[in-house]
Amino acid sequence: MNLLRPLLACLAPLLLVLSACAAPAPTTDAAPDDATVHLRSRLIGAWKLVAIRDRDVTAGTETPAARAADGGQLIYTANGRLSVQIVRVGRAQAPPGSADGFSSYFGRWELVPAEGCVIHHQDGNLAVAQVGQAAKRYYSFDPEGHLSLATPPRKREDGHDVSSVFVWEKYP
Repeated sequence: MNLLRPLLACLAPLLLVLSACAAPAPTTDAAPDDATVHLRSRLIGAWKLVAIRDRDVTAGTETPAARAADGGQLIYTANGRLSVQIVRVGRAQAPPGSADGFSSYFGRWELVPAEGCVIHHQDGNLAVAQVGQAAKRYYSFDPEGHLSLATPPRKREDGHDVSSVFVWEKYP
């Protein structure tokens, strides 16, 4: 028996490794359904910013944003990367070297169809405080194929809940 103990002590780690190799790997990601695959394919590509609106969630109305869009681009890639640049009206009047009126970030995107949103995981951002954020954007498409991405509602000074809605048109 004294000879078996050292042998068993040497074999125990090997047996653990072999049993782990024989066991099926746990699955964590279910295959996406057809609707999710279709939605992903609709999002992938380059988009041009056509409008920014304020949505009053309480009243259900949309009005042009106080600082309208002067231009912008959104890119969703098939491998899950994204890039966003937005220029607001009045940017030309910003002091030299200022980033006022310009937004830019990049990272990866995650589609969450159960919540009707896409999450922008910001690896880099012109606004340093937003680096690392996971920004939810609630998506919808109009009959012309424009993509609307709405921020979660926030309280305005007048007490109304408001979302910013960015309207994008896909480049051909």
